Amino acid sequence: MSDINLTRRGFIRGIATTAAGVSFTLTLASCSMGLGEDDDSTNGIDLLSWVIIQPDNTVVLRVPQTELGQGVSTTIPQMLAEELELDWEQVKVEPYSPAENQARDNVFVWTTTLGSLSAHYLYEPTQQAAAQIRMMLIDVAAQRLGLGPDELTASASHVVNMATGDRIPYADLAEEAAQKTPPEPASIVFKEPSSRSFVGKSVERRDLRELTTGQKDFGIDFELPGMRFVAIKQSPTFGGSLINYDAGSIAGMAGNPEIVKVEGAHVGYNSPVPEGEDPDLWAAPVHMDDAVAVVADSWWQAKSALDRLAIDWDAGDHADFSSATYFETMAELARGDIPTVAETGNVDAAMAEAAQRISSEYRYPFMEPAPLEPMNCSALVEDGEVHLWTNSQFPDDAWRIAYELAGVSPEKAILHLQDAGGGFGRRLQNDFVHQVIQIAMAMPGTPVKLIQSREESLRRSYYAPLTVAQFDGGLDGQGNVTCWSCSVASSMAAEQSYGAVRFPFRPENTRFRYKRDMESPVPFGWMRGVGFTQHLWMNFSFLDELRQASGQDPVSFYRGLLDPDHIPQDLEGRELAVGRAERNRRLLDHAVQNGGWNAPKHRGTGRGIAVSDSDYYAGYDSSTKAAIVDVSFGVDGLLSIDRVYVAIDAGTVINPDIVHGQLEGGIAYALTTALLSEITIENGQVRQSNFHDYPILKMDRMPTVQIDVLESGEAPTSVGEDSIPITIAALINAIADAGGPRIRQLPIGDLRIARS
Repeated sequence: MSDINLTRRGFIRGIATTAAGVSFTLTLASCSMGLGEDDDSTNGIDLLSWVIIQPDNTVVLRVPQTELGQGVSTTIPQMLAEELELDWEQVKVEPYSPAENQARDNVFVWTTTLGSLSAHYLYEPTQQAAAQIRMMLIDVAAQRLGLGPDELTASASHVVNMATGDRIPYADLAEEAAQKTPPEPASIVFKEPSSRSFVGKSVERRDLRELTTGQKDFGIDFELPGMRFVAIKQSPTFGGSLINYDAGSIAGMAGNPEIVKVEGAHVGYNSPVPEGEDPDLWAAPVHMDDAVAVVADSWWQAKSALDRLAIDWDAGDHADFSSATYFETMAELARGDIPTVAETGNVDAAMAEAAQRISSEYRYPFMEPAPLEPMNCSALVEDGEVHLWTNSQFPDDAWRIAYELAGVSPEKAILHLQDAGGGFGRRLQNDFVHQVIQIAMAMPGTPVKLIQSREESLRRSYYAPLTVAQFDGGLDGQGNVTCWSCSVASSMAAEQSYGAVRFPFRPENTRFRYKRDMESPVPFGWMRGVGFTQHLWMNFSFLDELRQASGQDPVSFYRGLLDPDHIPQDLEGRELAVGRAERNRRLLDHAVQNGGWNAPKHRGTGRGIAVSDSDYYAGYDSSTKAAIVDVSFGVDGLLSIDRVYVAIDAGTVINPDIVHGQLEGGIAYALTTALLSEITIENGQVRQSNFHDYPILKMDRMPTVQIDVLESGEAPTSVGEDSIPITIAALINAIADAGGPRIRQLPIGDLRIARS
């Protein structure tokens, strides 16, 4: 019998095209390499690309991820500082260079910021690189002093003679260390967890003061002398094209406005499809339509001129597209004959024999990630070089776009990676990069800064896919789930069947069907929580429908389904399935014991619980998390979300404070997604335009939050996205438990029930 399984290859097809792989061997010879005039490391000694030691013994650490607010500019340096034994007060941080990463055969291992993979994929390579550098420095000091390496230790950016206490700063050893061959990984002896100084500690975020005082600079804040500013507008209809514009309509306006036509293109993290791959098996192609840009002396002048500019658009083939109609198309598809992607047992036979059968349809709308900082990017094309300032989540691709579009060699393209005010997947699509390079090429020698208006960022974005799921389930006479069928139809998207298929609960007879409509005109984009945000709440809500029909309480019902004894002995990969069930069951028990599950409830209140992981494929190292949500309906019948408890086992925690912050932020994002978020399309155009009609959760609606991070000695796993799907799942069941309706379509909105 085969496990319900997606392969690792299938998963990678869904999330990546040209992103770096995760294997690594850090044996590169060290050398000096400066990256530009604004680079802290220009005068330092480069060791394995990750670390630069400067003459004053300051140590610069390179971070191969975009800082989106998730704290990687602190956590990745913590991982490096641990094995390198650094003086934290003398540590500086700078972003990596895509050019260097390519020249050194992917020395930074994982450079695309997505999927909560920074600690997951970079923990081992950062620890290895730091330990190798430490050993190289100690070896130089040992040779210089005529001692054995075991007579020396490293501490606070110095090599220390253990007998005398004499200290040699790293800066005095770095140049010689850079000439050494790094020690083989097998020879490294890592620190014991009990002796760690940085990993597992709540080191203050490096940007905390700037964030809390409003002094932090993001991409939108960047300016250069002589810079011109750009406002841009794509075709308002998906798939539309530019006919013409009337330049005379903005003649004489303030700011010396100039007009640049921007050509459409395939862009982003899922495009183009790699040569030799089947497009139907790969991720969805992402298309940017034609646009018109106005360049002026200030952004507001550019925006004002663009608003006045008379533009004629060809609406294209999708002028009649409607999301309401499309929902019905997807519902019909989900109820039809679509491909089976995973199956165990005999669902049809079990369904025919079931004592009770239940069927339900669930729906998820188009959604937009909506980071607070709108899309922006700056560029300069001059003297055969192109400079790009961006906070893209996919910098390697942004760099490629820059040199390919500008027609320069890769070494003549310099990417300056900036911090972002949120990303949530939206900045994986490099449309803004493609646009700004075209504009900079039209204005050589002039630095230009593109800012998409909030309306443009929302209406011409890349959207989580509209999804319809048809569920059918059966119970025997004792209330046991004997069969489960889920049939999913989705708008154009990357392969995301894992969201439905990799549900940790295992009835004996299961079938999953999945179909993407690759002809949908609405461009696909990743959104925080990815396929699990779409599917986990649906799975848990339908499971709760079966549970209610069985007459059992939720915890007993879930524990029974997670019983490893129910996993067939002949199941392929049974050991992995058993381990997964045990982890989920263990965390469920922890949440019940510590999360207030058994606290008294009153009339009009409800409590929901959910436990799951982000298991993309069998053997994937995912965190396991559980959520409990308390809700109530007040005297006015209006829904109130009162408390959210989240427990997580994420392996080794790098920085507990940052983990808490990520989970708390994820809860707020979950409630925004569940209560408020919906993109609707009429006549091929997005109706929403700004936060007044695509709102985010306000502080006064934020519930009490309790976070419980379990201790673990395992390798780090995901955190940033993990509280979103699990919170929504528990919320939906809490509403039903409180006497509210069974929610089968998001968003919930301002839910009100009649009170007798």
